[in-house]
Amino acid sequence: MKRIRAGWELTKKSWAVLREHRRLMRFPIYGAFATIPLAIITLGPGLYLIEEGEIAPGAPLAVLGFYILAFVGIYFSVGLAATADKIFRGEEASVSDGLAVARGRLRQVAGWAFFSTVVGVIISAIEDQGGIFGAIVGRVLDIGWALVTFLAVPVIALEGTGPLETLKRSGTLFKSRWGQQVTGNIAIGGAVFLFGVLPAAALIGLGVLLWGTSGFGGALLVIVGAVILAVALLIQKALTGIFGVALYHYAAEGAVLGGFTEQELESAVKIKGGATPAQSSI
Repeated sequence: MKRIRAGWELTKKSWAVLREHRRLMRFPIYGAFATIPLAIITLGPGLYLIEEGEIAPGAPLAVLGFYILAFVGIYFSVGLAATADKIFRGEEASVSDGLAVARGRLRQVAGWAFFSTVVGVIISAIEDQGGIFGAIVGRVLDIGWALVTFLAVPVIALEGTGPLETLKRSGTLFKSRWGQQVTGNIAIGGAVFLFGVLPAAALIGLGVLLWGTSGFGGALLVIVGAVILAVALLIQKALTGIFGVALYHYAAEGAVLGGFTEQELESAVKIKGGATPAQSSI
């Protein structure tokens, strides 16, 4: 219950920032509009060829698709982080300002997109080809990677580091603030999952079940569920970006920004064995 309450408070604070500065929502929206056609052009055909057993042409095309989608997602996330940073500092910040920072970080964005794509492909291969043991190991690696790189986007946006420096810096920030006993995920977004993703999944599932007996009604439920799911995921991405900047400043400088409290930021990361951050730090 404590983790749920903490996640709820973090989500509410991030939502308050997003509601007051709605232009931040434009970054994930732009990213979604850019990735849809790119996914259709590259990732879709690649996955189709792999499914048909044509690995040689399909695998490179799919990897290229994953890379392009990662690049686009990181590009707009960097723009959001840069804009949120200005807002937290009390400065005037527009979408154009954030995109200008992202354009200035193109080399770093491209490098991190490549690095994260390679890691993602390796983890997926371990999960898919290693049986039950591979699935367990892959899941552990996936959770660890997501946690260690949670601050990667703010680091790129605000420090302009390359891939290896970004990985080292993001991991170092977590290690210096929360020690080596981190075992869980970042506690944010539970409200979006509860009030957005779950209802959307329920509507889509019900629509699929009704499709055979009531074609129009079933299709309508699927469409409504898909729209709700898309909106929920966009909001989730914006909230995560906003919170990531606040957590970055807390980890790097000890600064408490964006209406969050020190206790909320300190408890955002789950510590192994219930240890306090002071107990688990090095």
